[in-house]
Amino acid sequence: MSDDFNGNQEFDIHQLEWFLPSPPKPVFSIIVSNEKGFCLNSKLYEFIPKQLTVGISSDGKIIGLLGIAEKGYQVLKNGKIKDHELIRQIEKRGISFPANYIVEKKDDIWFAALVPPKQVPLTPQKTPKKPRKNGLRNMLPKKDIQ
Repeated sequence: MSDDFNGNQEFDIHQLEWFLPSPPKPVFSIIVSNEKGFCLNSKLYEFIPKQLTVGISSDGKIIGLLGIAEKGYQVLKNGKIKDHELIRQIEKRGISFPANYIVEKKDDIWFAALVPPKQVPLTPQKTPKKPRKNGLRNMLPKKDIQ
């Protein structure tokens, strides 16, 4: 360390500019699966109307949620909408489950966009050029010497 830091010079703490991390932006999401159904995450549940109508695009990649006064889907306290037909309609449009949607509000409508599933590479991993030799001799069966 330099002598300046060790105390040979006075250091004024007020010369520093202090920073704090920015608060995290809430992530609104919906997960749709055969087992759990149509589930809104807890952050989204806080802001969304508790009675909704649901719109689904022809390819199933966009879902619209709109608050409605009566005869809409009831959002339960756990954030679920119970309707097997709604799940079937999403699956019928070619969406594989579980499907994850990110939600944002535009005007009075909440739009949910499908998050593409992560692709697993089909190519096998390359074998190392120098295979491991350490301990191989102990793994081989021992031959009896006669």
